[in-house]
Order: sequence, then structure tokens, then C-alpha cells
Amino acid sequence: MGAYRRFAERNFGGREAKASFCPIHMEIRASTGSLNGEEGRGDGMKRDAWEQEFRAVWRREERFLRQYECPPKSPLDQKVSELAPEKLIETLRAAFEKAVAVVFDKGSGVVIRENRRAEQQRTYQINAYAAHLQETRRSLRAFSKAADRAGRGSVLLGGAAGIGMGLLGMTLPDVPLVTVLLLKCVYETAESFGFSCKEETERIYALRLIETALSEGAVLRENNQVLEHFAQTGIWHDPITVNLQIKATARRLAESMLYGKALQNIPLAGAVGGAGDFLCLRRVRRYASIKYQKRFLLRRRMEQD
Repeated sequence: MGAYRRFAERNFGGREAKASFCPIHMEIRASTGSLNGEEGRGDGMKRDAWEQEFRAVWRREERFLRQYECPPKSPLDQKVSELAPEKLIETLRAAFEKAVAVVFDKGSGVVIRENRRAEQQRTYQINAYAAHLQETRRSLRAFSKAADRAGRGSVLLGGAAGIGMGLLGMTLPDVPLVTVLLLKCVYETAESFGFSCKEETERIYALRLIETALSEGAVLRENNQVLEHFAQTGIWHDPITVNLQIKATARRLAESMLYGKALQNIPLAGAVGGAGDFLCLRRVRRYASIKYQKRFLLRRRMEQD
């Protein structure tokens, strides 16, 4: 925590930063334009590239949290949730849990081929060198643009597969593909910002990220803060294993995709439910881009300091 406290003191200054350092304090100060101890500086004043990018990603995160804290639900969604048997939720949960466990057991090569990983690492190194030579908003945005290109194909493929399975009235065969594509979205986003999901702690982070992205209400904010704490300290609030996190993420996936998977059992009409795969993948991809970009920017600033 010492390095992070020193980072806070340099960038925020004052007794408040020296007394305690927390993610919320960093984000509030970033959003109000008071980084680097420059209190009350007007929006028209020139800001450094890092500060502008950090403020931009903070705002993206706030928009995401506000959007999904109280998402609108149609009467049909609520009716399906009420009528869906607990057995269906457990079946979906078990299917997602098994799919994630198999992917982790087979290794990350199932999610990202080694040649694809090497290509992403080269792109990251090129972007990192360019940002080292001259840190501008353009050079910093190159990382998020690479992440956007990397995950787009998985989202489109997942949507097409979900609709296709829905036309045939098939639900469970769709689960392994959705699981692989979800992890692929997260893994490729992580690689674009210089993070590897080969280590256990990073796998837990990826799984918690998926769980959080699909959460709602107060749980969404709480889980987001858990991820933020890890991003800034490298420590989890609660000791957790990969297996326990797989179970938690699988349950969240089952609950969030219940409506779509229930409809997907009906031939032809199931295409509507299958489109839920696309929405789920897009939501997770959007959140992953936000969280890994924030981690990247924080790590970059601490390395420079």
C-alpha cells in the first residue's frame, strides 16, 4: 500500500490524501479536475494527456454503473423470471460452471491461440513504445482502440450463434460457446492493455469482472469497488479461490441470461432469446474495456512516478 499512498500524495496532495488513500477519493478528485494538486482549475485550461484519459474512462465507468444499477425491465422479463423453475436456473448454472472449468483446465490456449496472443503482445509493445516516446491522448487511445478491434468479432459471432441456436430451439449446446466467447472478450481486452490472464489472480479478476458486469443495483457498485481495490493494491478484500469464483460467476450468468435461454428453447421464437447472447457479450466487453483501461492508466502513472 505504501507505493499507492505515495502516488496519491504526489497527485492529490494535502492532509486528506496523506491520511488515507481510497479508490473513491482518487476518482472524485479525477472527475472534478483536481489531479496533480491543481485545485479548481477551469475546464478550459490545458490538462496533461494522462489526466484527460483518466477522467474520460472514469466518466465511462459512471455511465455504465448508472445505466445498470436500475435497468428497465419489461413485464415479460419479470413474468419469465417468476415462472422459470429453480431447476432451469440450476441447470444453466451447472452448465456454465462446467464450461468455465473445462476452459480453465484446458488452458488459455482454448480461448486465445498462441499466435493471436503473440500478435496482441506485439501490438501492445508497439503502442507502449510510441506512448513512451510521446505521451499524448492519441498515443494512449491506441490501447483502447486495439482492445475494441480485438473483442468486436467475439461479440458478433456470439450474437449470430445465439440467434442460430434459437431458431433451432437449442439452449444448452449454446452455453460452451458463449462461455468461451465471454472469456475471449475479457482475455483479449486484458492483453491489449498489457495484462495476462495466465496467473490465478488475474483469472479470478477476469471472472469477477464478468460477474460484476452482469450485476445490478447496489451489488454492482459493491463488486465494482472490490475490483477497484484489487486494481490499486493487488490484494483481494476476501480470500477466494478460482473454483469458488467460477461458481459465483456461473450463477450470475445463469440468472442474467435466464429470460433469453428460456425463450431459446422454443424453435423460431427462440431467435429473440438467442439475441441475448449478443447483449450479454457486448455488456461484458464494454465493462472489461473500462476496467482494464483504468488499471493500465494507474499502472502507467505509478511507473512514471
